Amino acid sequence: MVKVASAYEFHLKFTPQAGARGLVVVGYKFVGKSVLGNCSYYTQGACSGRGCHPPPPKHHNSTCTWDLYGNLLSLTPGAPTAPPPLYQIGTEIVYAVSGSSRTGRDIRNFGFVATPSAHYTWETLNGGYVVIPDTVYPIHVTLISDGDLDLNVTGARVVAEAYGTYTPSPGKAVVSANTCKGRGAPGETCTVTVSYDPRAISCTYSPYGYAYTGIDLSLVTNAGANTDFTQRFTVTGVPTCDDD
Repeated sequence: MVKVASAYEFHLKFTPQAGARGLVVVGYKFVGKSVLGNCSYYTQGACSGRGCHPPPPKHHNSTCTWDLYGNLLSLTPGAPTAPPPLYQIGTEIVYAVSGSSRTGRDIRNFGFVATPSAHYTWETLNGGYVVIPDTVYPIHVTLISDGDLDLNVTGARVVAEAYGTYTPSPGKAVVSANTCKGRGAPGETCTVTVSYDPRAISCTYSPYGYAYTGIDLSLVTNAGANTDFTQRFTVTGVPTCDDD
């Protein structure tokens, strides 16, 4: 058996219900181009008052499958039988290997699938918030190609969004520059520039002239499903809507 030395580690995505305890998420084997494994937990009912005996825990044992990017594909009742691990490399306990890919559990408490892949990470703070005046505002978003393979960016799309009840429209946003288009080798950085124009907001119902908006930037790449870049704004100095 040859241990894989280089592959990007994707978390196996799984969201249990509220109050979950003892969560176990682990990949056990490859089935074609997917990973099969355990996604189980238990919940404990509440108990209060003197002499109260808590109800027995309710177990939610399930078998999950994921794609090679760690995206959940299916969930069926009943947990699979755990095979013996093959080996441990760093923090990874590996249960199965298929070609250049491996899967298992990380001792930092998440399941993983590691496969040679393109990947990128936003270097600019994602999900940030800023107060801006009612004028054109540039947003420079930098990412790094941090996977094993070249990152191929074929497109970028941005939409403006309104938040809350005060703001009837979100303004306009366009991608005004993009140095990421094309291929980027691992370790390279590039920047997408978004021009956001809140002046398209005709008015706000806030008595203080505030509008609550934001942008959502998504890329089309060969890196599978990646997190969009978002930023929210409070726009000041917006005309107040006439209630009449």
